Amino acid sequence: MSIASLQCPQPIRHRLAVAPRDYARRDRAIESYEAGEYLTAVHETLGYLLPDIEIPDLAQAPLCFVQGSARVRVHIDDDSLVLSTALMALTPAAQSTAALRYVLTRLSATGQLFQPRLHDDTVSLEFRDRLSLLHPSKLAEVLQRMAMESDSNDGWLAHRFGVEASDREPVAPLDEAEFARALEIWNTHWTTVNELMQESRRRRSVRFLDALGSYAANQVRYTLPLFGSVRAALNESADAYTDKDENPNKRDSALAKCIKEMRQVPVEELRACLGNARFAINPLHEGTPSLLTSMLGAGHRMQTTGELRAVGRSLEAALELIADYLYLLADHSWPSEVEAALRGGLDLVSGKPWREAADALWNHANQTARVYGSHGERARDDEDDGDEDEIRYDA
Repeated sequence: MSIASLQCPQPIRHRLAVAPRDYARRDRAIESYEAGEYLTAVHETLGYLLPDIEIPDLAQAPLCFVQGSARVRVHIDDDSLVLSTALMALTPAAQSTAALRYVLTRLSATGQLFQPRLHDDTVSLEFRDRLSLLHPSKLAEVLQRMAMESDSNDGWLAHRFGVEASDREPVAPLDEAEFARALEIWNTHWTTVNELMQESRRRRSVRFLDALGSYAANQVRYTLPLFGSVRAALNESADAYTDKDENPNKRDSALAKCIKEMRQVPVEELRACLGNARFAINPLHEGTPSLLTSMLGAGHRMQTTGELRAVGRSLEAALELIADYLYLLADHSWPSEVEAALRGGLDLVSGKPWREAADALWNHANQTARVYGSHGERARDDEDDGDEDEIRYDA
């Protein structure tokens, strides 16, 4: 195998400056709702979800906040709360029928709390419910999911069907130096993943494929501030090749197809899909001490990785550890000291030979879990559950 190490470049993606949530406000929202103080419950729920934003009196003024490229609007209409975010504007030159079909089949569903609506030529995602029926848990779920769906699909719709962005928030583009570095990271990454995929096919190991799929998706998510059509295509492919319930041969084919497509993305399209956005709602899961312990502590997960090191399978051990670190950084938000510790582990092994990288990151992982983890471990399959009642980091 020609590749002897992995590079772990510093991220171009800005660190998300999202204030920690005040869970006491969530509890007060539920108490207010149960006491019949419905408008107070809405304000407390919004304050819990949007800690950096001053919430106006919705009875007097509407609220608008930015989630990536989406502008989400909130207002009171009689005795109901209305949420809306414009998704696209249909034009004569757009493939309007195909765009509407996609929205109706992919962004609409029976029983879904929010639904697409067409007003004149503008398609929006909307939700309306009476205040007396709007439990804080329902409002929190709708607001987070609707904002996420809007931000995730608007750029892809414009790229695929030629619709226009309607009432969207512009994303700050990268400067020339940042883009040059981003392009180098992008090209190097997919070349490396292609090399590792050949090794995966030679070994025929599902475990190796699991680690490779995680690395392929999360290295890019962590280092590059992707949005729009490229992010949508990458996420759709990653859903296929990281699905552990799917047939390994299908996952292998999905990864091979993704590598080919990502390497063929035109430079200008990639440039148009790179930029640092603002997020009012934290788009990442909140990292917890128990998650660090379950992934990096002295449990089953690290024990099996240690067995790989013991029998000299350093490449697999190093790849698993690096993939775990990237997953923790790409999909979770952490206090600055924890994020710095995780980043320090990647710096420690970047460009190092497989055996040296496996040994160094193994020791670093155990030390990180001892300092920042907890004594309660979770099973590997439960690492994404995000139980809001477990121990959390202080701000």
